[in-house]
Amino acid sequence: MSKKTKSIVSTTILITILSMCFKLLGFVKQAVVAYYFGTTADTDAYYLAFGFVGTLTSAFIRAITLSLVSIYTHTLVNKGRDAASKLISACLELLVPVVMMVTVLAYIFTPLISAMLSVGWSDSPEKVQLLQTYLRICYPFFLFAVITLVWTSVMDANKDFVVSRTESAITSTVTIACCVLLSQMKGVDVLVIAQYISYIAFGTLLLIRGRRYFKLSFVKFKEVPEVKTVLMTAGPLFIGNSVAQINRIVDNSLSTGINDGAPTALTDAVTLEEFVTFLLINNLVDVLYVNFSNYTASGDFEKMTDVMKKAINIMICIMIPVTVVTCLTADSIVSIAFERGQFDGTSVGMVTAALIGYAIGFTIMGVRDIVIRGLYSFKDTKRPMITGFFAMAFNVVFSIVLSRYIGIMGITLASSISMLINFLINAHMIKSHIPGYRFSAHLPVLIKQLPGVVFIVATVYVVKMIFTNNILVFGFSALIGLAGYGLLLLCMRIEEVEYLKSKVFSRLGLAK
Repeated sequence: MSKKTKSIVSTTILITILSMCFKLLGFVKQAVVAYYFGTTADTDAYYLAFGFVGTLTSAFIRAITLSLVSIYTHTLVNKGRDAASKLISACLELLVPVVMMVTVLAYIFTPLISAMLSVGWSDSPEKVQLLQTYLRICYPFFLFAVITLVWTSVMDANKDFVVSRTESAITSTVTIACCVLLSQMKGVDVLVIAQYISYIAFGTLLLIRGRRYFKLSFVKFKEVPEVKTVLMTAGPLFIGNSVAQINRIVDNSLSTGINDGAPTALTDAVTLEEFVTFLLINNLVDVLYVNFSNYTASGDFEKMTDVMKKAINIMICIMIPVTVVTCLTADSIVSIAFERGQFDGTSVGMVTAALIGYAIGFTIMGVRDIVIRGLYSFKDTKRPMITGFFAMAFNVVFSIVLSRYIGIMGITLASSISMLINFLINAHMIKSHIPGYRFSAHLPVLIKQLPGVVFIVATVYVVKMIFTNNILVFGFSALIGLAGYGLLLLCMRIEEVEYLKSKVFSRLGLAK
């Protein structure tokens, strides 16, 4: 292995470990917030406001970052650091005034925005007023986030990854400290205070570290033609990224019509859901995307089909048992994570219902993301964007209908159903690029999951009869259930499971 390759591998491992640690710290932060504030109308108002600003900012950040990093890198390599610095300066000159104008418009239309975000609070003017207050306080976050994203893009392009990945760790640490020190005096307002302190601390760190890569200067746009390329590239990405974010906003808005604490319960359930999907889905699909791109570039569609089939089968074998265990022990998981302080049994019930709805979609999310990465590898980004809009529409309809009958679980279950529809459409579209791909190829593997599912259900039932402690219930259910499930899959002689077994044995030095 070359020195350069070793450096890339080492950096990737370091970033992965740090990301996992920061994700765990974020989970602890959410548990601390739940301890001090539980699920109340005040937390609902804050999460609705912060969620609105945060989700739209997230879509914008991802779009700009993806386009800016590649174009900045190209400019740096071909024109030098001065030209690259001018590109960043031009982006700031353009983005900061635009963001400020958007912020002013948001202040003007706050009553309309709050009405859209809280459809269930039409008869509660005091809740709407509180939501408007938090919205006005949270709007400046958009400006903070956009400025920091530009510096983060510069750091990433210069392969300085560690500092730019510390934002979540800083936010979690500051939030935990503020909750411990100020919650008695400031109540839920402490979350806003913590967010402002976090942005200032992270921004300062980026400015200090980033001075070696970037020098701010005032430039004329006509001198930096790359700005137009950044905007043209970021536009479609922003539209595509916005679909998932709008889904979140719609779900939060509909949850206000259920009962007090429902929007907060959704936020807590998302924290648990993202912890699972980050560990088991995101890393795998990112690695697959690189391989898919290599296969499409070389025209090796047979290999592409084979790898995609194996990847989906592996995802099915991994995520179905995780889905079943999560659904059957959701109450224990939520209790272990959050039930303390102000987070009572009622809160546990709401978050449990929301988590089950999300968990049903774990496997669907995994296979959908694999297929979408396959489409992206063929430079097919427009059609997934369109199917995303269809999925969003289905999500809204299903959320409205199901929430009337099964409450908060209906909202999260609707998300899982819309993902299934999205996957089926995308799986059909991938055939235009890979004629040999057939979804029916996965049916034998799906059928072979049934004995394992029955085993997990029986295991959880017996464990719950023996134990009442939540840690023991979840621990034994997961340990015995997943171990037995794995053994049954080995007995089924599934090709992908045998492949994983051989890889593990090879790593351990036990290969024959």
